[in-house]
Amino acid sequence: MPLRVTRLRAIARDIVHLQLQAPDGRALPGAEAGAHIDLHLPSGLVRQYSLTNALGEPQMAAYEVAIGLDAASRGGSAWIHEQLRAGAALQVSEPRNHFPLDPAHYRVLLLAGGIGITPVYAMAQTAQRRGLDWQLVACARSLGRIAYAEELLALAPGRVHLHGDAEAGARIDFSRFLNAQPWDGVYACGPQPMLDDLAQRTAAWPAGRFRCEKFKAEAIDSALDQAFELVLARSGLSTRVEPGEPVLNAMERLGVDHPFSCREGLCGACECACIDGEPDHRDQFLDAAARAGGRRFLPCVSRARGERLTLDL
Repeated sequence: MPLRVTRLRAIARDIVHLQLQAPDGRALPGAEAGAHIDLHLPSGLVRQYSLTNALGEPQMAAYEVAIGLDAASRGGSAWIHEQLRAGAALQVSEPRNHFPLDPAHYRVLLLAGGIGITPVYAMAQTAQRRGLDWQLVACARSLGRIAYAEELLALAPGRVHLHGDAEAGARIDFSRFLNAQPWDGVYACGPQPMLDDLAQRTAAWPAGRFRCEKFKAEAIDSALDQAFELVLARSGLSTRVEPGEPVLNAMERLGVDHPFSCREGLCGACECACIDGEPDHRDQFLDAAARAGGRRFLPCVSRARGERLTLDL
């Protein structure tokens, strides 16, 4: 969708808030908390950002996102912070949601690290609307780096805990929040070390009680990769996929225009069906049940365990 930046403002240190609307004022497709959109930047980069105003309405007047400046930016966040201006036009996808609140969860703990506050902020607003028993913990290197701090405290001050490492003199220990009560669901978004720590602390919990969304994909070890034959059944095309070569790249060599976004196995935009062969799942999108079925496949990062893989493309 061609949308226009109707508002751009700084809301915390190294974090800007964007409001995007249709030039003709038409309503936009709605979304639930946890949803994200793709921003197609003029350079050709595509970046995913969580909607901070996704509250379950069928239509929305605008999409709102917050974008942190990544010190290791590959051109996405740096361009937005340094060059994007109000009034600019951007191509924007419809919302997708791989991190929804479970409607069966009543006691909910929301945990955010840094810019991970973006989906969590929408979840807090939704939890308050639904009358859930919720708490939110947001942490950052300093309090000045926590986006939407004032809005969260105004929403429900008794349910919100803000932690700045600099002010507290130490990093936060999530234990007392995790152990505060038997949570139906814990939802977390933040840097990988934080998520790894939370995953370890909740490893013995029942499946589905701890859910997280990651900023970046974990590194993939391709040292033991083997070449295999890729067959595209509907197209009648085939090629050899070399060690270290993404299947998506091999498809593009064949001239196949297949949708993609993150190319890191996080967003699911490139998902397709596998009809023969055993996938070597390396994404962080499919859950255990989907992987066990062996018929869903993300060609941006996943490969084949055998000598041949056939996709329904």
